[in-house]
Amino acid sequence: MDIKKQTELIFEPILLPQDYKFELPENVEEIFINVASEVNLNGLYHKTTKSPLLLLYFQGNAKNMQNFLDNHSMILDWGYNVLVTDYRGFGKSTGMIDGEQNMYNDAEQIYDYALQLGYRPEDIILYGYSMGTSMAAYLATKKDAKALILESPYSSIAEIDIFGNQAPAYQLNTAARADEITIPTLLIHGEQDDVLPPDHSERIFANLQTQEKEMTVISKGGHGDLKSRSEYKESFNRFISNL
Repeated sequence: MDIKKQTELIFEPILLPQDYKFELPENVEEIFINVASEVNLNGLYHKTTKSPLLLLYFQGNAKNMQNFLDNHSMILDWGYNVLVTDYRGFGKSTGMIDGEQNMYNDAEQIYDYALQLGYRPEDIILYGYSMGTSMAAYLATKKDAKALILESPYSSIAEIDIFGNQAPAYQLNTAARADEITIPTLLIHGEQDDVLPPDHSERIFANLQTQEKEMTVISKGGHGDLKSRSEYKESFNRFISNL
């Protein structure tokens, strides 16, 4: 299968016109990050005076920034600064994803943008959901950061039943990379996640080099519905406050 078909297998982007207007919450601005020639990633930046910490958030494999606003924007109310972008070819982001390293390179550019905003590495919390957990985990092995949070992660693409070995250009093997991760790490998974069962988190957790690690399994939780659960926010905030 060629790279284009592999990309189409894994990702489900929905494009938005460049003049699309988001209804933005208070203290949120739309941003663009130039990551390559004629490639700009569209994103949102939430600024607050409540905390010096920045959640550098990486999204799932489908839709676009409007989906973040509709279903994941509760994190904007948790008292942290937040930076989130779409991937190439999602929403108003230009270009096209064409392999694993492409995604990692973009993640590094997003991290560098956070530094340009004035955040220090020790103020940055790498935070990934589903597909985005691989980018967050990758950065944890390449850049300095305060902590890593992985929500509903997958151990590798090949271990996801619906993909298997059909997309060799996207190994995204976080379980193998985990033995390079030395910063405090929290994994959160839904007990009844039928997209990525909890054993994905278990494999990553077992391989983590850091001893400052926690894993929370939310009873009766699924995939993509965890942030609205009180247990999620409590586990998230407690972990960060104890760093």
